[in-house]
Amino acid sequence: MKATEAKSKIGGSAAPSVTEKSETPNGAEDRIQCIATAAYYKAEARGFTSGQELNDWLEAEAEFENRK
Repeated sequence: MKATEAKSKIGGSAAPSVTEKSETPNGAEDRIQCIATAAYYKAEARGFTSGQELNDWLEAEAEFENRK
């Protein structure tokens, strides 16, 4: 039941249920975690030098998308 439905049924404000806590689709959090981990290892491999963080992320993201 959505929070708005719960609110209308009980006539007051209703907190969202636990199932509504996250609005990200299933797997989205896992995807982000996988990309973040791969980006970290890319940064580690280059000695964590500054200025390449975005490239690390984009390369990791592309690799993740291409593995499917």
